[in-house]
Amino acid sequence: MTATPTTEQATTADGPDTAPAVAQAEQHAADAEQTLAAMEERVRDGDEDVTPAQLAEARELGRFARLRAEAARRKAERATAKAAEQERARLTAKAVALVDQEADPATVATAYEQARTALAALVAAVTAHDNALHQAAHLLRQADAPPIIRYVPVQRGEHTFQEAEHAPASRTAPTVEHGNSAALSLSTGRARNTIGTGPTLATLLDETAHQHGVAMPAGETAFTAAPIGEHAHRHADRVRRFLDTATAQTPETTK
Repeated sequence: MTATPTTEQATTADGPDTAPAVAQAEQHAADAEQTLAAMEERVRDGDEDVTPAQLAEARELGRFARLRAEAARRKAERATAKAAEQERARLTAKAVALVDQEADPATVATAYEQARTALAALVAAVTAHDNALHQAAHLLRQADAPPIIRYVPVQRGEHTFQEAEHAPASRTAPTVEHGNSAALSLSTGRARNTIGTGPTLATLLDETAHQHGVAMPAGETAFTAAPIGEHAHRHADRVRRFLDTATAQTPETTK
């Protein structure tokens, strides 16, 4: 792919740099003015070798040199204006290309729906997992399954202590946490417990925010520093309008 030239490169490609030409023309004009001033001073000093024709010629040369200097400046200004216009056109075209290629609202709307579907599946999986554990723990308590943790006497010197340990557990003789907990064990030392849809979603969003640089509008509280409900209350209407508009657009209207 050919790189787009910068303003400096574009100016050089269009023609030679006009700055030296302007400086040279201005120097010629200054030299002509100095020559005329010197001749006039010679006349004031009584030098009879300076003729009126020479003075007239020097004045005309000075005027011509000033005109050439003005012409060089105007040419430089036109070149600068042309280069600036070309740069504006280049930046405008680049901005439009970015919008066309990478700012497609329909793409965002599609990804949003895919993410919502995936999150719904995650919530459903966690809910099914937790419900199953709650029901299983209830059944095991009805079956008088022993608790996950038991206390055994341990002799240390002259004293006996009750020390907690995992009770033996297997798939045919599980253990269960008594009370309202859904914790249970099908293998000694390995407890199964609920995870919760809220903690799961919160952890997922926090990981996403840190790994992918989730940003809030300038001046607002960071995504992970305020309740999700607060962010949603502030932005849900705008996001919904964006998604509704993006979903309603056809390929022709997105061009």
